[in-house]
Amino acid sequence: MGATIRHFNRVTASICAALFYFLMTPVDQAAEPDFKIHSGKNDRLPGLKSALPKHVRVFGLYIHATDRVPDAKLLHAADITADFLDNDRDGKPNNPEVNDKLWNERSAIVMGYDERELERLHDRYGEMFDDYALQGLYATETLPNAGPHNPKSPEFDASIEEVLHIITSVGYAGVYPKVFGERRGSELANAMDIARGGYFRTVPRRYPAGAWYSYDDRTCDYGCQITEYVYWALTSLLDGQAFKGRGENIEHEWKLNTPEKLRTKDKAVVKILTDPKYRLFTRLPDGKYRQKRKQAAVRLKIGLDESQFTLTTSLPNGSTAIVEATNDLLSWSLAERVPSDTALLEFPITTKLGHAPFFRLRLND
Repeated sequence: MGATIRHFNRVTASICAALFYFLMTPVDQAAEPDFKIHSGKNDRLPGLKSALPKHVRVFGLYIHATDRVPDAKLLHAADITADFLDNDRDGKPNNPEVNDKLWNERSAIVMGYDERELERLHDRYGEMFDDYALQGLYATETLPNAGPHNPKSPEFDASIEEVLHIITSVGYAGVYPKVFGERRGSELANAMDIARGGYFRTVPRRYPAGAWYSYDDRTCDYGCQITEYVYWALTSLLDGQAFKGRGENIEHEWKLNTPEKLRTKDKAVVKILTDPKYRLFTRLPDGKYRQKRKQAAVRLKIGLDESQFTLTTSLPNGSTAIVEATNDLLSWSLAERVPSDTALLEFPITTKLGHAPFFRLRLND
């Protein structure tokens, strides 16, 4: 994706931001996302209802999409976003300050079907975009079954890259400007200058022979170069750039595509990315946040007396579930279908002495 489309805007107008805070509907940006696709006007991009009719809130970020974007692609991008912001999957943002920064800057990911649709959207609404911090993403490059999720695929799921861009360029750069700031002199910029073989305000005609980061898109300014650099470094550190054929495909731009290469060659950036005070990600999203959160959220409590015991659990938002029973662990039968609006399940089971059936709770996405 070209840098112009990738970064719709990098600065938010303060006057318009003040107006937004006054008019916005109160929302808890730390609340666990429900992964429901909403339609119609919302307070994040109120003027783009017709152009971007679908949206999902993921902690401090909204993801907006055109009608042509399949719901499955929109939800996958939301899943990747949630897994970045809540990397330990406990239902809360790992770095609340970064999450709040994303929210306060009115950050959003804008999804179009392909590059052409997103370019047309930018051409038509470019002035309106000036009030937001936006990141573009195409449905055609959002690939749930590609690398790094599938190590045998030669393709790459670009939602990993584009979601990470907005989190680092708006969130981390805003909260920790001396370290992640996208300007000359920040710790990250200093590390990048070493990786590029020197300081270059614009893209040079040729990078020095020893450079291991050599992005040559001339529309990508110095701040944009930092955005790309931290993406390459962090995803390589988390082993997201070493799947089938990936190293050869990206070596013209990035040469340290494995954790071992990065730790050996670029110690400056590794020191930043592994400092625990920044609460950065320790693993790459795999597209399974919703599934894993539902499993982690269920805790069965069993109360037992002489005649019955009761299964009690809180169910995750938006879950449907069934209780199944068996005597032999081989053949399972339906014992109870849990209504979709149930938040707390309390299922009493009558028992007889000497009779010990087995039960299980199954969640459906």
